[in-house]
Amino acid sequence: MKDNIRVALVQPKPYPSFDDPRNLGHALLLLEKCRGEELDLIVFPEYFPYHGDKEIAAAARQLNTYVVVGLVETEGGRNYNTATLFDRSGRLLGRQRKNNVTSLERNEVGIFPGDGSYRVFTADFGKIGMPVCVDLWGQPEAAKQLTEFGADLLVNISIFPILRGHSRIGTLVRAFDNFMPVVGVNTADYNALINNRRIHQHGGHSFVIHPPRMLDKHDFRRWVRSLDVIDDWVRVELDDLEQIHVAEVNLSTARRFRKEFWERLGFRRTAVL
Repeated sequence: MKDNIRVALVQPKPYPSFDDPRNLGHALLLLEKCRGEELDLIVFPEYFPYHGDKEIAAAARQLNTYVVVGLVETEGGRNYNTATLFDRSGRLLGRQRKNNVTSLERNEVGIFPGDGSYRVFTADFGKIGMPVCVDLWGQPEAAKQLTEFGADLLVNISIFPILRGHSRIGTLVRAFDNFMPVVGVNTADYNALINNRRIHQHGGHSFVIHPPRMLDKHDFRRWVRSLDVIDDWVRVELDDLEQIHVAEVNLSTARRFRKEFWERLGFRRTAVL
């Protein structure tokens, strides 16, 4: 496991239709721009590139990195909105289906909700949870469960016709409750075309959130005694435009001090530590 990982937040401007095949080509071009960065993880947003398991797997293998993409999985005649994870060898490591599916997704895109479960997936740098969009910042259960399952990092892929501004606040709360690093990735600002209707997707503001680095228990105790606001947990926040941003994400502080943080605040919590 690593104390710090290098993560590329890929905030693309998609073509208007979610399932436009050009989105896959665009995703592959953006992946190519990550070459040479020695990354541990690349994260794309929800519904991007929508399809392309084989192509994304090949790119993950060529770049020697883990990749999270927004793909639609079809099983038993039903479509599911998933965060899909490929490992450094291009192997499909797992999918997390979205459980809280919006009326727009159900009625206009034909998406079915998952079965309500959440899983962690083991990478060489730690364990990843991947709750999709509102599953993370809308309600506390997913983050709580994934923390208790031993997650070292939560990856939240999203797309926003509404509530982009609230997602940052909600995610800060989840990060605080669980003393957990979070990488959240949105599309750039654009107008989606859904059933011949243009729906504005409030783009940008992808982020990295995690507690400050602390070296030892004395450092932690000094920090927690002075704790007031946690705005400085937002380590990265992008603008509205298409871009790739490489960030260093610290995993060690949460691993080392989560239990003590909960004890200090009286949180009655359990987790695999």
